[in-house]
Amino acid sequence: MKKIIFTTIVGLVLLLSGCADVTNTVKVDKKGDATISFDIDISSVAGIFASSYSEEALTKLEDAGFKVDKKSNTSYHIEKKLEKSSTKSDMKPEDFGVKITNTKSFFTQKVRIDANIDPEKIWKKEVADVPFPKEILDQINYTLILDLPVSTIGDNNAKSVDGGKLTWDVPLAEKSEMYFDVTLPNVKNIAIVSGVLLVGVIVLIIYLVRKHRKKKKIA
Repeated sequence: MKKIIFTTIVGLVLLLSGCADVTNTVKVDKKGDATISFDIDISSVAGIFASSYSEEALTKLEDAGFKVDKKSNTSYHIEKKLEKSSTKSDMKPEDFGVKITNTKSFFTQKVRIDANIDPEKIWKKEVADVPFPKEILDQINYTLILDLPVSTIGDNNAKSVDGGKLTWDVPLAEKSEMYFDVTLPNVKNIAIVSGVLLVGVIVLIIYLVRKHRKKKKIA
C-alpha cells in the first residue's frame, strides 16, 4: 500500500511540472472497499514542459496498478480500486500525522479522524532520493474529496459537506489540518436488542393466546 501511494506521488510530481488542478477522490463503499481517483488538468504551458516526463510518470502509475485515461495532453483521469479483503497495508496512520479515535456506546460508535499533515516531513522520510519539490507543489490546486457510505457526519473542518461527501482544499507545500467525525451504528448490539424484543413480543403473544383459551374453557 505504501509503495502504491508514493509511486503515485512521485509520478504525479513528474507529471505536474507547472500549474495544475488536481481533484483526488476517495470513495468508500459499504463493504469497506475503496476507489482512489485523480482528475488532473494541467495548464497548456505546463503541459509542454511536462511532455518529456509524462510517459515516465504514466508508466510508474500503471506499474502500481492504476488505470490511466489520458484524455488530452493536459488532462488525465487516474484510478485504482482497493479491495479490503485483498489489500495489505504497511502504513501506520500515525506515521502521516493521522490520529483515529473510536468512542463506543451501546447503540453507536463515533469515529474521529484528526490529521496534521506535514508534506515536507513525509516526503523526506518516504522519498529520500528526490528533493522536496516545494516550487512545483505550490502551483498545484489540490482538492481532496472523501466520499463515505454514511451521512452521519459530525464535527469537521471540510470546505463543504454533502451527505457523506466531504471536500477539502489542501495545500501540498505546507502544513495543514483536517478533521471530521462520523457516527456509525453498532449493528451487533442493535441486532441483539431487536432479537430480544422480538422474542419478548412472541412470548407475550403466546401468553395472551393461552390466557384467552383458558377463559373460553371456563366459560
